Order: sequence, then C-alpha cells, then structure tokens
Amino acid sequence: MNKFYFYVSAGTLLLATMVGSQVNAHQSHAPITTAKVVVTENNAALIELRAKLSKFKQFSAKFQQDVFDAKGQKIQSSQGEMQVEQPNKFRWQTYEPDDSLIVSDGQAVWIHNTFVEQVTAMDLDKTVQQSPLWLIANQSDQSWAQFSVSYSEQGYAIVPNDPNSLTKRIIIRFNQQDITQLVIEDSQGQSSEFNLSDFNSAPKFSPQLFIFEMPQDVDFDDQREVK
Repeated sequence: MNKFYFYVSAGTLLLATMVGSQVNAHQSHAPITTAKVVVTENNAALIELRAKLSKFKQFSAKFQQDVFDAKGQKIQSSQGEMQVEQPNKFRWQTYEPDDSLIVSDGQAVWIHNTFVEQVTAMDLDKTVQQSPLWLIANQSDQSWAQFSVSYSEQGYAIVPNDPNSLTKRIIIRFNQQDITQLVIEDSQGQSSEFNLSDFNSAPKFSPQLFIFEMPQDVDFDDQREVK
C-alpha cells in the first residue's frame, strides 16, 4: 500500500495516513510505554502542551474545515463534529459536503469513506505515526517522542522528527483552556484549518460511541497486523 493524504468528506479531512489507493478524483495526507520525560529548555513547550491536553479526559466539539492550496487559495470547506476520549479513542464525523466517519476504539482506527463505499481498518499506532493530529487523544511518551513541539505566534507547533513525513506541521491553538483551532500543513504546501465551536470538556458519551459498526455492501481493506 502506498502512503498518501486521505481526505474524508470527499477530499477534505486531512489525515496523513496509509489507506491504499482510494484517491478517485480527490487527492489524499507506537506501542504505549511509560518513559520519564526530562524537562529542559528545549522541550518546555512539549511539557506545557501535553499538560494542557491531559486535562481533557474527554471532549466534544463541532468543526468548520477550510482547505487551502499551496498558493493560499481556499479549495474546499466542510463541516462536522468530533468526540475524543483518553486514551486513544476518537470519533470524527463529517456531514457536509459528504458524509464520512473515522472511529478509533483504542486499538484500531476505522475509516468509512462513503464516496468510494470503502472501509479501511488500521492499527492505531501506525495512524499516530502518520498523523500527528491524533496526539490530542494520545498521552504515550513513545508517540510524542516522534515529534518536536515549539511555541509559535499561532499556538503550539508540532513537527514530525521524520523528514519524510507527509505532515509538515500541526498548529494547536487554545482560547484559555479550550482548543479553538487545529491547522495541518502538508509536505506539498497544502494546509487545512479546523475551527472548533461548541467545545465541551465534560460530555457524556455512550460506551457504543467508539465502537465501529460495519456497514453493508462496502469494500473492506483490513490493514491491521493484529486482528
């Protein structure tokens, strides 16, 4: 399988993940261990960001996403909502302009692209390696060790240590304690801005929320190593 940017919602949700050749007309973007993190001047931003995110044992929000090309021109917009629960559980639903769904049950990530009528299942660890976005639901030291964090004018900047990563940078912005914006920049110069609203840091989730139900009449691409 080749790596490429997979955009759910008919090409708008940038994931930087590995899901096979589902591009169609739409271009597509570690084991948990406990290790001591030493606070130094160079990783102060990392410690601060992880401390902020660790306070969100769970949260929900709506989002408005705008995708920009390398010249800064807006090429598409979408809307949806997300639910996140520590550790490693999330649900990302896009409603407009197309319906798409991503669910992590804590061990595997399930991606349902209604446009191509396909479901892809992946190991969670591989998804985290390819998509720093999911670090908001992951407090694994080993996963965070793959990225560098610094302060920027826009917020906290997360940069993969791997120079060949499909993701160039992610910006996380807070308004006081709430997450207000996520910005993903890819290696091709495209960027995707997620502006969050109705942020709820104390939602009540059903236990079934993070369990993916396989729809009928879809192609199933199972990329999990452990099934």
